[in-house]
Amino acid sequence: MNATRLVVQEPADRERWNDFVRGHPEGHVFQSWEWGELQVELGATPLRLAALAGDRLVGAMHLLLFDTGTRVFSFVPRGPVADPDDEALARLFVDAAIELSVAAGANLVRFEPQWAYSPARADRFTSRGFAIARQHIMPPRTLIVDLRRPPDAIWAGFRSNTRNRVRLAEKRGVTVRVAGAGDVPIFTRLFEETNQRHARRLGRVDQIFHAAKHFGERDAMRLFLARGDGEDLAGIAVFPFGRTATYLWGASSGADEARRLNPNQLLHWVAMQWARDRGCEDYDLYGIPDFDEEVLEAQYATRTDGWWNLYRFKRGFGGRVHRHLGTYDFVPRRTE
Repeated sequence: MNATRLVVQEPADRERWNDFVRGHPEGHVFQSWEWGELQVELGATPLRLAALAGDRLVGAMHLLLFDTGTRVFSFVPRGPVADPDDEALARLFVDAAIELSVAAGANLVRFEPQWAYSPARADRFTSRGFAIARQHIMPPRTLIVDLRRPPDAIWAGFRSNTRNRVRLAEKRGVTVRVAGAGDVPIFTRLFEETNQRHARRLGRVDQIFHAAKHFGERDAMRLFLARGDGEDLAGIAVFPFGRTATYLWGASSGADEARRLNPNQLLHWVAMQWARDRGCEDYDLYGIPDFDEEVLEAQYATRTDGWWNLYRFKRGFGGRVHRHLGTYDFVPRRTE
């Protein structure tokens, strides 16, 4: 039996890398080659490690190094892409991440795996000296809509209020189009308006432009824009990668027309049908409050803080709650 070894992947290996991540049950768009290229333009240095058993690719890990000028930290977003119950392979990747990060002078090593939570999987990190982080970069819990069903069954799984809002938008003449490269500024304008309205940063606008360049040109990202009464009202950015289409960014106008015409549920319904036709099995609504479903359902009508308003909207699509493994931080010891 060939021993598993880690090798650095070069640009020529892009398609092999993407094919593996795309086809793996634990693959995620944040571990795609293009996500690393996008992060370069945001100031990161990506390191890509492939696990090989002989010539066979059995795992992949995308490590991002950030240097802020005052500190260096590393981050593995939704990785490694590997069997979460292969303890030896998981340790190989974790040890490599620590070694590479320390060599780069990192003060912190952070993992946010795609893996579903289990105590045994969490122990892979805590037993290696990682702490469960109090803060996270990406939401630990999400809602996933099953696209393997026929469209009628997906529609029937929506809550009645969501179906009614889709019908209302259509009745009032709202249309949804796939945005082209020239429409990206429209989406970013709505995105900035959304940031200002909610008094928080939902993401960097330049990240959207970079994503449109790296993913849009490969048809690995779709911007959907909703229009009514001659105005662009709202939009969503969806990334189809492997079995999952991930809704990452949403933007909407605060104008009275946007509220009256109600385009947001229609946007997602159109995107889900497109993703299903493309072969995706899941539609990831990306982010809800980090509570068990019983708590979510008991409190959604009264809570407005944090992600609760988003949950009230997203629950209408009838998805299942998925809890990622969580966020784990390692602080290297410094030797004088």
